[in-house]
Amino acid sequence: MHDGYRKMKKFLLATVSMVVLTSVTRAADIPAAMPAKGPMYSPAPVASWDGFYVGVQGGVVRQDGLLKNVAGDFGSADNKTGGTTGALAGYNWQLGNFVLGLEGDWNWIGAKATHFNRAGTRSTYEVSWLSTLRARTGLTVDSTLFYVTGGVAFAHINDNLASLFTSPTPITSFAHNQTKTGWTVGAGVEHFFAPQWSARAELRYVDLGNMNVACTSGTANCANFSFSSGDFNNTLWMGLVGVNHKFGREPTRDWSQARAYAPPSLPAWGGWYLGIQGGVAGHSASFNDPDGFLTFFPNFFDQRKMGGIIGGLLGYNWQQSSFVYGVEGDWNWIGAKATRLTADINGPESNGDLSTSYAVNWLATLRGRAGLAFDSTLLYVTGGLAFGHAKNDVELIGTGNFAGLQASFTQNQIKVGWTAGVGVEHMLSQHWTARAEFRFVDLGKSEVACTSTGAPAGQDFRSCIGNSYRGTFSNTLKLGLVGLAYKF
Repeated sequence: MHDGYRKMKKFLLATVSMVVLTSVTRAADIPAAMPAKGPMYSPAPVASWDGFYVGVQGGVVRQDGLLKNVAGDFGSADNKTGGTTGALAGYNWQLGNFVLGLEGDWNWIGAKATHFNRAGTRSTYEVSWLSTLRARTGLTVDSTLFYVTGGVAFAHINDNLASLFTSPTPITSFAHNQTKTGWTVGAGVEHFFAPQWSARAELRYVDLGNMNVACTSGTANCANFSFSSGDFNNTLWMGLVGVNHKFGREPTRDWSQARAYAPPSLPAWGGWYLGIQGGVAGHSASFNDPDGFLTFFPNFFDQRKMGGIIGGLLGYNWQQSSFVYGVEGDWNWIGAKATRLTADINGPESNGDLSTSYAVNWLATLRGRAGLAFDSTLLYVTGGLAFGHAKNDVELIGTGNFAGLQASFTQNQIKVGWTAGVGVEHMLSQHWTARAEFRFVDLGKSEVACTSTGAPAGQDFRSCIGNSYRGTFSNTLKLGLVGLAYKF
């Protein structure tokens, strides 16, 4: 019996050992379970800015034309806002995130400023076309390029002024009709929205310099030193948008960077924010007297004043990787009122002093913003509508026998214009940002009628009302702003 028990025990042990060994052997043949992987992502296309491109562009242009005589004691000025359209071509070289390029364009300009007054004086300021050859340099993140540009500008200019008065022959005439060379500078942002296709927005300033021209031979006043020659000047502000097609290879995907998804480490710019801002405001204002009411010759009177600005802002941002875009509004008090009193504007016999006062009391804007985030710093461009309260006065005050008489041009209204600029913003903490910004504001021009007051009641000083004299006010601002914002 004991022998049978021992034999059975040995059999069971052998059987169990064989089963265990077989299981271990089979387990060794089964591949080890793969560790769970995080979701994989496909890298975004790495945009290549290298190569040749062509495009079309268009937008808004403001032309400022000016004529000053050789003595600087009379002049004429006018401006016009119109449209522009053109074509461009360029070539880029890329080194990492740094892009360097060369670009040329040709543009039709539709901003001809003309005026003809009752005294028989007509003026024309026209830049019919503009071509530029510029360098471009900037930084790119993902598919967006933030850049500055500058170079040489070429334009065909047709400026002329002829003062006819009552004579069939002009008393004074100046003309300038030729291709002129100047310079241009600007800033912009460009974004690849599809393989080999990009869209851009750009702000550009063009200065075509001064051109001295002689009084047209045969006109009566050419022998007078003050009328012997004059300086024409033309400048442009351009707000451009465009679409480009780039030749060469398409954007590629860098699969070497494929890895388990991880949340982006860039600071979050998206969401609402509220802030304050302040700084310096440079106010440029002018009154254009094309009818020659004040000086018996078409003239303009301009002043500049530096002052302060302070206000508040509110905005909202959206963010796609390093590309940030949003909308922003602000309201600002402006302290840059310019005043002047000039005695005997036409000499002792004129019996009139000239008082001028120009002010933009407050300014509000509603703008878009777009830019690139580099770690905790955002570089951006901005532009949109501007609303400002303009209070402008030009008064001719009677003296001597005309004491108590007054003729004036007055503007007191809210004006609508445009603004554009560039800036940089930095995150101080999760919720606080600091910024610095430069912005240009154009509140356009307004034509106003002459009014006359004084004793005896209703006397029309210098036929101010009877001849329906009119003048034009213009206000522009250059703003240097710093601010602090809280992001919710």
